[in-house]
Amino acid sequence: MRTELLPIVDCVGSPRARGRAHGETLRTTIADKVGRWRNAIGDAYGIPADTFLPRFLAATNFRDAIERFTPALAEEVSGIAQGAAIGEDTAYAMQLMDEEWWFGEEPRDGHCSSLAIAPTPDQPTMVAQTMDLSGWHDGAQALLRFPDRDGNETLVFTSAGMIGLMGVSTGGLGICVNTLSQLRTSRTGLPVAFVMRGALGCSDASEAVSFLRSVPHASGQNYQLGDRDGIATLECCAAGATQLTVENGRSLHTNHPLESREARPDTVSPLFSDNSRKRLESLRSDLGGDLRVTPDAVKIALSACRAGGEVSIARDPASSATTAMTIGAILYEIGDEVAVSVCAGPPSVEAWRQVTPARS
Repeated sequence: MRTELLPIVDCVGSPRARGRAHGETLRTTIADKVGRWRNAIGDAYGIPADTFLPRFLAATNFRDAIERFTPALAEEVSGIAQGAAIGEDTAYAMQLMDEEWWFGEEPRDGHCSSLAIAPTPDQPTMVAQTMDLSGWHDGAQALLRFPDRDGNETLVFTSAGMIGLMGVSTGGLGICVNTLSQLRTSRTGLPVAFVMRGALGCSDASEAVSFLRSVPHASGQNYQLGDRDGIATLECCAAGATQLTVENGRSLHTNHPLESREARPDTVSPLFSDNSRKRLESLRSDLGGDLRVTPDAVKIALSACRAGGEVSIARDPASSATTAMTIGAILYEIGDEVAVSVCAGPPSVEAWRQVTPARS
């Protein structure tokens, strides 16, 4: 998707009304995406979606955790189903992206790269990432905009039909994520999309850390947090949350755990891939040490295409729809005001656009 075509969907009212606005506004996009998703399930797992999805939902129970820890988001998903005119189970299953991957045992290297930079006297806190997903998500990118509990505004980058992938509030909290597929999973934990949105509803990074420590996690995931006062990074999985030590005011992360060793029992490969390691080296080369980190430097780091460790992945037109590409990149600058820069594709080839959310 071209960045200038990225839709911004205003979602107001009750949680169900917000979901309904999301679904109605993006109804055609969601319908097209559901078709691509169902085809991709057959390609990835070797069985049709009509067989895989009922089996997946019957073998897991994430609903109890969702209702306990994020009940408003359960209502939002129901609203998406209503607005998009799709089945409740379809809308629900669409939220379970990371959980689908490990349940289906899809071989994945994982390709999101994230960072958080602590504030300095002349620079605000910065949180940023590339969001790398299968190419069939391309064309479904969107920004959701809704008022938060304090009357400020929250912006969430998403793939149409999902409650969110990453987001920031003008109250001063930004969250980015990257998959840690090597870590322990749970068929009854809180799925990643709900963890991210639940944490984003917190007032600051400290409260979000407490939330991440308190919920049972369904999937391995790294969460980069930043507010006006500082940053925090946690590697989370079914075994709990590990808060990482932040050195030199910056946290750089890709798709292997840096501190957690709570590996899945069925993990036989190393806890890191060569690609993930090389992407981390790329981030460190551009943003590590004593280098001064500016918003432009962050954008350059997210645009890097070093061989074997491409942070920005441009789609090869000849590749299959299940091949990973960068469907978006985002940068939050969290100071007295919050500035959001978003790219609706690989930042190595696509333009950035600044979106300035309102603050009460």
